[in-house]
Amino acid sequence: MEGTSVLMGTQPADNYGSRVLPLRRRAEVVNDWLKDRQDTFIPELMAREGFDMWIINTQEYNEDPVVMTLLPEPAMNARRRTILVFARNADGTVDRFSVDRYGQKGYYDRAWDPKVEGQYECLARIIGERNPQRIGLNVSRTFAFGDGLSHGDYEDLAEALGPDIMSRTESAERMAVGWLEHRTKAELVVYPSIVALGHAIIAEAFSSRVIQAGVTTCDDVRWWMREKMSSFGLRAWFMPDVEIQAADQPFPEDFGNRTEERFVIMPGDVLHCDMGFLVSGPGHRSVADGLCAQAKRDRSAGEHSRCAGHRQ
Repeated sequence: MEGTSVLMGTQPADNYGSRVLPLRRRAEVVNDWLKDRQDTFIPELMAREGFDMWIINTQEYNEDPVVMTLLPEPAMNARRRTILVFARNADGTVDRFSVDRYGQKGYYDRAWDPKVEGQYECLARIIGERNPQRIGLNVSRTFAFGDGLSHGDYEDLAEALGPDIMSRTESAERMAVGWLEHRTKAELVVYPSIVALGHAIIAEAFSSRVIQAGVTTCDDVRWWMREKMSSFGLRAWFMPDVEIQAADQPFPEDFGNRTEERFVIMPGDVLHCDMGFLVSGPGHRSVADGLCAQAKRDRSAGEHSRCAGHRQ
């Protein structure tokens, strides 16, 4: 009988991967979620963190990790300089502006006409009209996801806005992380099936469909996982990690220098894995919008172990 895993039944991962939506249909779902999150969660988040304005200022090729979770499909990156502005009104509603050349119709009001004013002049005008007292910028010494404003962009911003406005700015790290970690009801409906796909990939990777004890190496399994994700049209969040845990294997203190480690999987070995994938959008979309399968460092999926060669 073919080897199976305690994580799932006997079904191959392909049975789950076939449920992944085509890119275009996936984009429609993602955009519906984004609009819902913008309309319902952004006002709640800004009120919770006490900001009157949140500014995301980023450039193409060096994107803030949050910006790709705020742009609708089929956007695959920021375009030139992209500035997004969220301005909270007295009644708790939030106005959304794009200060860029392209606009995001239906998601943001386009605020900038390059024929009339400069990009930072437009931003300064919006701030002047709104007169916010607390302005959030994505700078952080604690959270990478909250530190998307580059040093150069910060300096340009400070020069353009002046000391009075800059004195009102604060770290929006809790805004950034709060936005990324939140899951709406609509997202949570789909989430279990995404996690199930992660489970199915791990289950098959740890079965005799993939592992032949005494022959298969950890790298063989790692690359099988990555190829399997790719075959479903999914991008690996990071290179999967598969390690042998056995009495003759010292725990690696230097992960870049594993000279004493055995990589061929033998009967009785316990395998540890860490894997994750994105089911929509480019790598910048990472933990956004419920799209990331939390097989990534999640005990419910990514850190299961089983004995190699064991048949159930």
